[in-house]
Amino acid sequence: PVRGTRMAQRLRRGLQRPRPRRSPGPVRLNSWPTKPQRSRPPMPHTDEKALNTLLAQALNERHPRWEASAEQSRVLRDQPALTPDIIITPVGGGAGHPVVLETEYEPASTVNNDALARIGVVLERSGHTVEQVVAVKIPVRLATVSSADLPIELNTAKLGYRLVRQPQGTAKATWFPETGWIRGTVDDLAGFCERIALNEHLVDQAANRLEQEVGSVARGLHDQLDLNRGAVFRKIAEILHQDDDPQTTRMGVTVIANALLFQMTIAGTEHGLNDDSLYIAPSLDPNDSRVTVLNNWSNILRINYWPIFHIAREVLREIPDREAKKALEALTGMVSDLAGYGVTSTGDMAGQMFGKLIADRKFLATFYTRPASAHLLAELAVARLTTDWADRDQVTSLQVADLACGTGTLLTATYQRIIARIRRAGAIDDQSIHPRMIETVLVGADIMPAAIHLTATLLSSTHPTEVFGDTSIFLMPYGAIDGSSGNGVEVGSLELLAEDFDRPLDLFNDSRKLITSKDSRRTEKVLNHSTADLIIMNPPFTRPTNHETAAAAGVPVPSFAGFGTEAEEQRLMSGRLKKLNQQITDPVGHGNAGLGSNFIDLAHIKIRPGGVVAFVLPFTVVSGEGWSKTRALLSEHYRNICMVAIATTGLTDRSFSADTGMAEVLIIATRLLPTEEPDTDNVLWVNLNDRPMNLVEAVDIARQITEIAQETRGRKSGSVDIGDTLIGNFIRSDIRDGGCAGTTEADLAVCASSLVKGQLSLPRLGDIDNVPLTRLEQLGKPGLVDRDINGYQADRTTPRGPFDIEPIANWKATSYPALWNHNASREKQFVVNPDSRGRIRDGCNENARVVWNTATQLHFNRDFQVNSQPLTACLTPGPSLGGTAWPNFELYKEAWQSAVLLWANTTLGLISFWWIGTRQHQGRARLTISRLPELMTLDTRTLTTIQLNKADDIFDQFKEREFLPANEAYRDEARRALDEAVLVDLLGLKASKVMPSLAVLREQWCREPSVHGGKDTRPER
Repeated sequence: PVRGTRMAQRLRRGLQRPRPRRSPGPVRLNSWPTKPQRSRPPMPHTDEKALNTLLAQALNERHPRWEASAEQSRVLRDQPALTPDIIITPVGGGAGHPVVLETEYEPASTVNNDALARIGVVLERSGHTVEQVVAVKIPVRLATVSSADLPIELNTAKLGYRLVRQPQGTAKATWFPETGWIRGTVDDLAGFCERIALNEHLVDQAANRLEQEVGSVARGLHDQLDLNRGAVFRKIAEILHQDDDPQTTRMGVTVIANALLFQMTIAGTEHGLNDDSLYIAPSLDPNDSRVTVLNNWSNILRINYWPIFHIAREVLREIPDREAKKALEALTGMVSDLAGYGVTSTGDMAGQMFGKLIADRKFLATFYTRPASAHLLAELAVARLTTDWADRDQVTSLQVADLACGTGTLLTATYQRIIARIRRAGAIDDQSIHPRMIETVLVGADIMPAAIHLTATLLSSTHPTEVFGDTSIFLMPYGAIDGSSGNGVEVGSLELLAEDFDRPLDLFNDSRKLITSKDSRRTEKVLNHSTADLIIMNPPFTRPTNHETAAAAGVPVPSFAGFGTEAEEQRLMSGRLKKLNQQITDPVGHGNAGLGSNFIDLAHIKIRPGGVVAFVLPFTVVSGEGWSKTRALLSEHYRNICMVAIATTGLTDRSFSADTGMAEVLIIATRLLPTEEPDTDNVLWVNLNDRPMNLVEAVDIARQITEIAQETRGRKSGSVDIGDTLIGNFIRSDIRDGGCAGTTEADLAVCASSLVKGQLSLPRLGDIDNVPLTRLEQLGKPGLVDRDINGYQADRTTPRGPFDIEPIANWKATSYPALWNHNASREKQFVVNPDSRGRIRDGCNENARVVWNTATQLHFNRDFQVNSQPLTACLTPGPSLGGTAWPNFELYKEAWQSAVLLWANTTLGLISFWWIGTRQHQGRARLTISRLPELMTLDTRTLTTIQLNKADDIFDQFKEREFLPANEAYRDEARRALDEAVLVDLLGLKASKVMPSLAVLREQWCREPSVHGGKDTRPER
């Protein structure tokens, strides 16, 4: 206190420093002793303007066709004094829109506001209204780096960046990521700017305009051409390999519109042809006649561009002059308008629309891969290639293939991801190698002429003025083919399963044999075995199995029903595929999986060791029985396997394709080198909260997944984040743990995965050792599949099963009762009465007795609607047959029945069923009879007589209690009580220890989208 008082007095007297101590020697008045000062060199400081200039220079080095300028005034209309930090402008006719960047040194407290303030301004030179701006946060340490070292330090520094966008007409700006910053180098920032330069809002507007105009023109043609001139439409259908219907007419108009768009893209260029020079008209005249347009296209075909203009010319030739003139007038006007959107340099509008127009979608399953999904998969795949992107020879020696290319979305996305890497490497101008990329590097194959047309167009539009020779885009023979080597029929791209597929394909005589080449005939090996560096596909999903439903619909072999093939033709094609499979060692193609599994075989024999495969496949691939060989192939021959799913509700939202109506997964894997060993217990399962909505999101999501996959320590689980925004989770586990796909909670996945391996592991507690578990197959055997009870053979007349099944009101007086169908309202208790009876078919008495001997009281749910049904297993009052919904299960000892039933309906039993069941549809888990033996249950062989009697007592206590649907287990008192009765009373676990942990697990499971399926009965969020 005294010292404080004295100090206060000094401060009042104005003293700013303490008095000096007296020294014994003489002291000079007014002197003050000082410590010697260290001489420090002045610290360098780079202000933001200087750093912006360096950053602009670095960005310019990373793209050959844009101009990045920093700190320029007079670039904003009506605001000449304002100076955006950096503006990137496409030059030389390059694709895209200008990109504005606002930068600031960390902590960058005002850069977000600066970026937001740039939204809506108009750029003086281009007239574009700024709709998106990149905010960039610069590490503050760069301000103190010497000018000599700064360029190097800037290239390696981790910058922070995020995007704000507000398309015109929208009320609110949005940020990506919503919170936090993406971290990356200048290379990453350059790629980010390159992606956002494609204004997807304008692309969508253009696609809608294109769709509307094509629909209007197609309707006009049908109105103008009366029935007597219907041959026009039949001929167009023949050219396109489609049925004669309005949809096919729209496809034909789309092909014409696409050629007009491409003509606008290459307009104004000049090409030398020997001594001649051909100049492509700089504009399209709405008054041009059909003959004029056809002549223009013929001239263009003299240069080449054969895959784009040949089919369009063939279609336009079939339309009479008067009707064609009206159609061309409308389409050329539309093309001129679309040029203002930048469509002629950004491509893919026609591809998006074309996916909506393809006929035979039900049987060919030619569904369009969404562009964002395509770039997500392509980035994940290309990131694995070990190519030196600065080495021209390495790049142009690549073999990248999509052998079910459709409209070329995946192949085009892959090309774009390759180009991005070439540009970042900075040693090659990607335009200079474009002809070589089109001719030899990018390989595509499909069975639809119009789809091939779109694929070639999209690939060519990357550098449309670059002339190339033959493409490697092939139309594969499909159906009945004269001179075929396959007994008169061929099966499209699957013909490539044969090593000797090497024969001339005719361009003009039969469009089924079209090869997109200027030459009329060409002998070509499409792709040699074991040569591809990357195979990327979204193959057809249709099933070739001959089930009764398909036969009843008049479709003997659904997978080969496209293009109007006849029944006999379908059967011959099925036989052809079987013959091709015989040439493969251990094929994985399986009828129940569909043609997609045959394309897995095709990819496997074409990919080289060290090469990468990437697929879009139905969700059933992760656990479906028909896909078991595919999973075995991956585990034995591939490494670094990554499975990407979407953990949300709704079939559409869980799909990476457009309009499939089914959940899908992405699979990426690298084929083992001869010296490498499989690593099947280290599959990376990634679950996204939502599918990527645009190209920017897709590539950055892929970057995050790639970083996780490359982690040396390999975390077992964790979050996937962009900036501070959670976008999903990841789990590392065995390839047999298909339940990881689509799961949002890692702790739940750990528990479920442990359960199927026979180990109970609960959140907060870890492993619990004194719970005996085993597979059902150790305790009994499943009953018959329903077709062996009441089905027919393929001819629909010869019985396969001995019974006709019919509903009944009273089962007690029935000789052959059956529990055949689901009815959730009467399945709330453990005991469920039979709902049907079997009536013996004529001449089937002996077989009926054999089948009846499989009847039991215990039934398991085959198709478990988790969000409406309470039970995975039930008992009937007496023995009964099991049907499509409730197949039988026969235990080796009747004394085990109560314990097995009880466990199956506990929370842990529900989770076990859900985990191994296929979850193709929301709120549902399906378990085939052949996989039912894999279900985990209590090992009743180890239970004492006292415990088995206790299980009977617990059953008696609960048999009349009603259970809520399984997804409501979190609030079901009956379920909670059953859990405690089994785990505590029967197995002797400590309630205070296990029940709170189980309550957490129960809540986690009920929150899973695949459990509640979006129903309002899910737990509150």
